[in-house]
Amino acid sequence: MLFHSFSTIYVSILILSITCGSLSSVPIRTEHSENSFIKNKEEFVPTNEWQIVKEGQAIPPGLHVRLNLQTGAREAKLLDNNVEQKPSANDLIPLSNNDDVQEQERISKQNLERAFANFDFSKDDVVTDKKHEEEVKAKFRAYNELKKDFDEMNIKVQTDLEILTDLLKKLNTTNNNEDRKTILTDLEYYLHQYDNAILFADMHGLELLLQLFNSADVNNDIRHLICLALGAAFQGNPKVQLAGFNLGYVQHLLRLLNVEKDDNIEFRLLFTLSTLLRNFPQTQRNFLEYGGIETIVKIVDQTEPTSKIQMRVIELMNDLITEKDQATDDNRQAYENIDIRDRLVKHDWCTKISHRLTSIDTDNSDHIEKTLIAMIPLADACRTNFLSLLSTLDKFNDVYTKTNLNEDSLDTNILTNIESLRMKLQQTTSSNDL
Repeated sequence: MLFHSFSTIYVSILILSITCGSLSSVPIRTEHSENSFIKNKEEFVPTNEWQIVKEGQAIPPGLHVRLNLQTGAREAKLLDNNVEQKPSANDLIPLSNNDDVQEQERISKQNLERAFANFDFSKDDVVTDKKHEEEVKAKFRAYNELKKDFDEMNIKVQTDLEILTDLLKKLNTTNNNEDRKTILTDLEYYLHQYDNAILFADMHGLELLLQLFNSADVNNDIRHLICLALGAAFQGNPKVQLAGFNLGYVQHLLRLLNVEKDDNIEFRLLFTLSTLLRNFPQTQRNFLEYGGIETIVKIVDQTEPTSKIQMRVIELMNDLITEKDQATDDNRQAYENIDIRDRLVKHDWCTKISHRLTSIDTDNSDHIEKTLIAMIPLADACRTNFLSLLSTLDKFNDVYTKTNLNEDSLDTNILTNIESLRMKLQQTTSSNDL
């Protein structure tokens, strides 16, 4: 369906472009002064396809020229040979080629009067297909009509903003934990969407969740769901991370980790903390200032080497170390003084992660791979400790070489990481010998 959406002024602009670009082979002046006029000597070779006419570029006469209203660029091509060009009331009168070059280059009042002399503004060349328009209207219904029908069926149509407002209002007024579960589950779903998370933070939702987490009348199921909702809001969303930073969320989460006794809640708190720290140097610096390294080391000391909590902690520290190592030149200054690796080493991290690797059963390929990945960026700082693990690396290498039947399997990744760690240790040893 063709829509009559062009006003007379846009048609005039189009005609002006065609007049200036297609009726002579000289470049056209822009709005700049005579001194800034650019003459492009590059030859324009017309084809049957539309091509962009560069600024100041001359084109031969007799071409089909148009102004692309989406890009603002002039385009030209050869006239179709099989299409008979019929004169119409809106045809332009070609300017005389007997004028000198200066007159051809200038868009003068006389040129414009001659160009528009035979143009009939009273006619509309845009044809509207009324039949097709009615067919489309019959297939689709207006939003207001649908909303009215839904209201009659007691089905309420709401925007995300209206839904978030309603959920926060209910969460702030209910004391029923079952209702809170439903509300928090819905919140997590909506907060995964970037804009919704920002709206949530602007509506003081972060403050409400922190207050609810510290409330005495909520159970661990509610606290678990609060961690998930917060993680959904923080993850990959700098604006919400900044809001959390300004509300002191880093120190609040560290305090909760220091006193939490339930392993499942502790695991979820680590998840929430990780979403707040990743790719946000401000919160990482805050993490160090409020004793984050000490809290992490305490968690490792108080948990079993094979526990999922300890694995989560090791992964988080590795992610933050790798993030700084891979920072681009533009972002490197933002990570200045964020010395997570050095502080971990001072707290005997090398010994702890070495003990972790030797404690993992050979069948636990997932934890073996994640631990090896975390050891590679520490090879220089933990060389002495890691060299004592060569026999353990040999054992894993033998086991997974025998079971490695699929090139895409996790076993292949383990073998690759073992080799990477060996090479890193050899490079470090060679450098120290020199």
